[in-house]
This record gives sequence, structure tokens and C-alpha cells, in this order.
Amino acid sequence: MKKIVPVLLGLTLAASLTACATKTVKEAPSAAPQTTAAAMEETTEAPAETAGTETEAAAKTEDSVTAAAVDYFKNFPEDKHMVSVTDLFAKIDADEDMVIIDIRKPEDYAAGHLKGAWNLPYGAAVAESLDKIPDDTPVYVNCYTGQTSSQTVALLNAAGKFATNIQSGWNNGISQEEGYEAYIDTEEAAIPDDTYEVDPAIAAAIADYYKEATSNTIASFNFKAEALKELVDAESEDYTILSIRREDDYKQGHIAGAMNIPFGKGMQEHFSEIPTDKPVVVYCYSGQTSSQTMAILRLLGYEAYSLSGGMGKEGGAGWLGAGYPVVTE
Repeated sequence: MKKIVPVLLGLTLAASLTACATKTVKEAPSAAPQTTAAAMEETTEAPAETAGTETEAAAKTEDSVTAAAVDYFKNFPEDKHMVSVTDLFAKIDADEDMVIIDIRKPEDYAAGHLKGAWNLPYGAAVAESLDKIPDDTPVYVNCYTGQTSSQTVALLNAAGKFATNIQSGWNNGISQEEGYEAYIDTEEAAIPDDTYEVDPAIAAAIADYYKEATSNTIASFNFKAEALKELVDAESEDYTILSIRREDDYKQGHIAGAMNIPFGKGMQEHFSEIPTDKPVVVYCYSGQTSSQTMAILRLLGYEAYSLSGGMGKEGGAGWLGAGYPVVTE
């Protein structure tokens, strides 16, 4: 996957945040034949043909990833790939067929997780298990607050899975639901040996995504509100802020300088409005839908980040939780 943008305005602000082919040697002829014009033509054309084949292969690779990313919002479902804990528990009670994936750290998973949930910690574990995740069964994913699981759900859908984010994750969703203890277990669930085909180019793009996400200065691509505030105060033009909240909410108050593309089906039609020559920080209400959007933008080549906690609310997390101002212009 190509990188199209330079590092964001000194990201230290966010620190808080082939084998060779073997040739068969033949005995040399007693007299070397003359080099004919036809032979020279063949010699000069061969590399061009190879180069063309390689270019074609690269284009096909990029096309499959791009197509999957564009299709994510083109075919976006009404549930927005999200399920409330109440509705999930109802599905469990109804004994619906499903796979649950917990992407929290192993020690937190071991302390308690949804019954039968697989543990694939955020990062390489998810990428390496893509072919183990079914593409014919609903898959529900939880993290801590719903942000890294939202990223994961977007990537899994791009890989052909039917994945849905469990809203608000473990900390703010599952563990806050009345009676949740009845759905919890501490026994590790084994991952079946069945395998499912995954497009190699998409699998490689997802592996690259997680490799970058776990090594980037901005952990998990979650941009801290205080880091963004410093950039806004500096009135820098070296980045883009993208609000994906509803248009009416955007008009009532948004982060200074933010553009608006409301989240939902068809929003990919407006991605061309986002500058490609600088990083983009995406924000929503709580950080969950912006995480989906950010993951898809990264598959499309943008250097994108999600504002941790989103716009949030006073007394809570996110931009407003930190007491930062909004504008209406």
C-alpha cells in the first residue's frame, strides 16, 4: 500500500498519545553465431513485456483493495455494522449462529470474556487469522471501548466477512449491561481448523495496516484530543480535519477548520473532496464510526487517524470532554 502523505506536523505531539533461478550451463559452440537484427529485437522487447506484466499485476492488486474499500460504504447496511449489547445478548439467548472475537489483550480476555469468544488481540493476530474467520457466519467483535474493534470490523468486511462491532466495547458496553455476568466465561475458546479463502492482496493490505498501527507514533491510529488542539491553535494547514457527524450537528458546532462528510451509505462518493497530500484526522461522536471511516481511508491510501473519543461530551471523553471550543462558521 502506498503512503501518500508526509508525517503529520512533527508527530511528537502525539507521543503522549527470490530465490534466484538456476541456469543450466551448455557447452559453448565452436563458432559464435552472428547477432541478427531479429535477435536484438527479441532481446530488447522481452524486458518491456516483463515490466508490463508486473505493472499489470500491481494494478490488479491495488484494484482489489480499492474496490473492497469503496464497496464498504457503497453497500453499507442500515445497522452500520454495529450492534448494541442488549441486541447481542438477545441473539445469544435465541441461540443464533455466530462467532465472537475479543481483540483485547490476552490477560484481560483471560479475566473474563463473552462465552465462546476467540481471543485475537488487536494487531498481527487478526491479520494472521483472516483465513480462520468464517465468511458465511455473522462475526461480532469487541475491544475495550469500541474504537479498535470498529477498525477491525471495517477491515474484516473488506476481506469478505460479515463482521459487526459490539457498541462501546467491554468497558463501556458489555460490562455495563445488567445481568452481563450470565454471558461471561474465563475458559479459553479454541479456534476451529476450518479455513476460508481471502483475496491475497486484501490480506496483505490488512497485514500492513496492523503492522503500521502497532508501530506508529500514534498508537492504533487513535489521535489524542490534546494533540489535535495544539495543531488547531497553531493554525497549521499541513493536515485536514474531517467531521463525519450529521450535517445539522456540524452546523451547530464543529472543530475549527473541519470539513463535513456525514457518515453512512454513499459517503465514499465524497472522498475525492479530501486532500490526498496531507494527513486527515477523522472525528465522529464517540470514536467508533470515525474508526470505521479511518480504516477504509487507509485502505484507499490516505494517512488517516481517528480522534480518540470523538467530539465526546462535557464531563466525558473526546474534544468536548477536554473542554475544547467549537465554531459554527
